[in-house]
Amino acid sequence: MKAGNVIIIGRPNSGKSTLINSLVNQKVSITSPKPQTTRKIIKAAYWDERGQIIFWDTPGLLKKTFDLVSKKINLLPTHSLKQANVVVYLVDKTRERGEEENLILGIARKVNQPKILVFNKIDILHPDYRYQYEFLKEEFDDFVEISALKKIHLKTLLEKIFNFLPETDRSLFDPEMFQVKKSLNLTAEEFVEELIREKIFLTLRQELPYSTMVEVQNMEEKEDIFVIIAKILTNSEKYKKMIIGKKGKTIKSIGTKARKELELFINKKVFLDLKVITDPYWQERFV
Repeated sequence: MKAGNVIIIGRPNSGKSTLINSLVNQKVSITSPKPQTTRKIIKAAYWDERGQIIFWDTPGLLKKTFDLVSKKINLLPTHSLKQANVVVYLVDKTRERGEEENLILGIARKVNQPKILVFNKIDILHPDYRYQYEFLKEEFDDFVEISALKKIHLKTLLEKIFNFLPETDRSLFDPEMFQVKKSLNLTAEEFVEELIREKIFLTLRQELPYSTMVEVQNMEEKEDIFVIIAKILTNSEKYKKMIIGKKGKTIKSIGTKARKELELFINKKVFLDLKVITDPYWQERFV
């Protein structure tokens, strides 16, 4: 069979996490309109009669980084490419080429493994900057246009990926272990933390800078309910007030969104207790 690691790279918000979720047909990586929502390498399992793939979702590179977390995140795509059997380079055709695109392209050019150029968001007609990227087709081994969100041409993309994967007689993973959860490197606690952080980003949009993280303190499955206690860490009282909101309205909205999605995922009632804590040193622990 065919098997290998497929690393997905691209500038922030090009749709890497959405693509991973669509390919494995399950949410394993969080998404939001904010750049660098993904803070770690997320690995997801895919398999069919042709073989097995471990998809790696990498954070996008930010041109300007000022905090410790962003500086650490910027190193992840380069490190992950050392494990690649195939590289998928995702381009958001609705955005003009810029410095961040040039950064990720420079990294891709150093990779000697097969590379597939993918234009994403073809379901969005305008704006359309594909002409700014046409020259790249000559540098890559194959090319396809997709919509990760609408799942357009994903079968074609998978076919092209399998064409380049090496043959092997060894399995990368046991599919029976991942029938329910297709994430290979997130614990249940880490998945919950990521999900809550996604709801923070989606609720506060552009109001909140990259000053938060989530830590699950306790998870307990009871007979009729799943109890989760977690804290949201932020580095200043100002941001704490933003997260809590007037009369606790914002934190309630975050909790409700996270709880409803978790209930759908585990098919059980969830009690989610969220507390917001000011910790100016959380970034130092993260790195």
